Amino acid sequence: MTLAEGAPHRYGYSEELMGYGVELSRTATTRPKKKAVTSARAGTRGRVDRDAMLKAAFELFAREGDEGFSLRKLGVRVGVDPMTVLHHFRSREELLREIADHALATVHQPLPTDDWRFDLKAVARAYRDLARKHPRVFRLHFRFHATGPIDHASSEVVYRAMRRAGLSDKDAAGMGLAYFAFILGFAVSEAEGLLAPIDREAESELSALDPLGYPATRALIPAFKALEPNAAFDASIDAFIAGVAERAS
Repeated sequence: MTLAEGAPHRYGYSEELMGYGVELSRTATTRPKKKAVTSARAGTRGRVDRDAMLKAAFELFAREGDEGFSLRKLGVRVGVDPMTVLHHFRSREELLREIADHALATVHQPLPTDDWRFDLKAVARAYRDLARKHPRVFRLHFRFHATGPIDHASSEVVYRAMRRAGLSDKDAAGMGLAYFAFILGFAVSEAEGLLAPIDREAESELSALDPLGYPATRALIPAFKALEPNAAFDASIDAFIAGVAERAS
């Protein structure tokens, strides 16, 4: 059951105010105030603030990926001791979590509207854009229930859409998480090339399959050759949304 336009929230907040809260969360930060740190390099007196350190960590991870990223490399990059990094981010995992949330700020994040179907599609497009823009960083989103303020704002759009569709809170929670699992899985698969048209080698392998044992697979070879990722994405999102509507009814 959703709130009527302008009706008060059960805690006294209106839908308009709740929407403003989501918008505000995109610009507000829960992180500590900037703290400058003295460079650990001998003979230097440079200072690096926390935001600059996070930006440098994001750029390093985006270029090197998980295997090539380390606190030591980050320390060298910004000119501080690795323990100084941990002083600000508590642990490597917490730093990775903030890197993932920082990445979301590089793509457009939608605000909730009155159209729950539109909202679900908009969030899906945002995460797909992120996977295309920063494929190495994108994988971090599989590690955490939420990466931080920006991710929470995106989740709010999805969960509000699920409730607006008419799902119970139990179903809204489960279907909401399933939706994110679907989006993340689709986006990373596309980034890895799974949704690209098959090449000649793959076509030859499929054509060599026993026609009696694999009639459907062989029949789809022309479609695999002409596969259009955008069309596959739109069709998949529409199918998921149709399932949400069916579940709600």
